Amino acid sequence: MLEGNTDYAVDFGQLTKRDGAFIVGRTQNDSFDWSGMENSEVIVGRKGGVPAMTLEHILREKGYINGENITLNFDVSFNLMGPAFDGGTGDYVALFEPTASEMEKLGKGYVLASIGQESGEIPYTAFMASKSYIANNQDIILKFLSAVQKGIDYTYNADSTEIATVIEPQFAGTEIEQLKTAIESYRAIDAWNSTPVMKEEAFNRLQDIMTEMGELSQRVDFSKLVDNSYALQVSASKNA
Repeated sequence: MLEGNTDYAVDFGQLTKRDGAFIVGRTQNDSFDWSGMENSEVIVGRKGGVPAMTLEHILREKGYINGENITLNFDVSFNLMGPAFDGGTGDYVALFEPTASEMEKLGKGYVLASIGQESGEIPYTAFMASKSYIANNQDIILKFLSAVQKGIDYTYNADSTEIATVIEPQFAGTEIEQLKTAIESYRAIDAWNSTPVMKEEAFNRLQDIMTEMGELSQRVDFSKLVDNSYALQVSASKNA
């Protein structure tokens, strides 16, 4: 959009409202409060990615500056972060579920804190399409968001064991109990939107983080990049 393209992609719906990663450390600490991380190494993920930016933002708020009193490792690819930590790299690592709880079950690390719970709401998982596609496929957009809403409602209301059984085929080799733990972890941090509507304050918080990390040179107005009209229709139908 900033390059003058008039048919740019806009957000038309949102699924999750928090970073879904958890800080995993090598020592169990039931009273973990982000203190005691001085001079440690943290595997944070790809530079410029939202997970890495969100975690670095939190650490800066806690007084940790990369290269000064903490080392942030951006060199490990997403799918190798767990194995790298298991192999001895880093003192802490940011891992998503069910990997985080699997690491704990195997005694290779301990889940210490939720990154998303600490950072506050941001539009973490959102859906985008070009303005022309949305305008020419309004029925598809509405049906898609209606399906998303049904999934959200199911996730909020169904028993965690039932959900774990449904999603098990997508997580080959992961036990039902681990998937159940993952679902309950995300429920505990309020990870999912109740409707696909994006909040302006969450959008602006993400821009704050991107600006702080040097990844956004010019802020974008919420009304220019977000079209909540279809999500609002779905939300209204849900509450009718």
